[in-house]
Amino acid sequence: MLLDETARPRATARTNQRPAARPLTRPERGAAATAPAGHRTAAGREAVLALPAEVRWVPAARRCVVAVLAQWGLPSATCESAELVVGELAANAAEHGRHDMTIRLCTEAGVLWISVTDSGAPVSPPAPRTPDSEEHGRGLAIVEFLASQLRIRQGPGGRRVDAALTAAAPPAFAAA
Repeated sequence: MLLDETARPRATARTNQRPAARPLTRPERGAAATAPAGHRTAAGREAVLALPAEVRWVPAARRCVVAVLAQWGLPSATCESAELVVGELAANAAEHGRHDMTIRLCTEAGVLWISVTDSGAPVSPPAPRTPDSEEHGRGLAIVEFLASQLRIRQGPGGRRVDAALTAAAPPAFAAA
């Protein structure tokens, strides 16, 4: 698991071994002028989390996203919505995707963009769909309900789903 909080995602060489979890941080950029000294805001922030596309990593993805967004000072309602969105999208990437998944969080102009990409060579042929609608098939509907925008892009190397959530500033820092 790799967490990289930067202005741009780092390019890394692929290896067969997965690195141990290690958060990487960069100096903050774009802090709001109204924020008190030492307080971090969510303006213009980005974080990237790379994980194996396996169902067992979905809870870790949710926990990391919640921790990052809380550190950025986003309201709890936004964090809760983001946790649901990441859980659904990461579960889809793990169940239907490829070898790896990358979760990217980006805030800009009051919007939190969540991107989940599955990439790499397919692990196995896609499993046939079953008509079990009681337990499956609601993930994207949940994401669509929570998000103000939803984009899905399928490419030869995998699928990328982008969801936009309104990331209102915490009440203490809202413009008067």
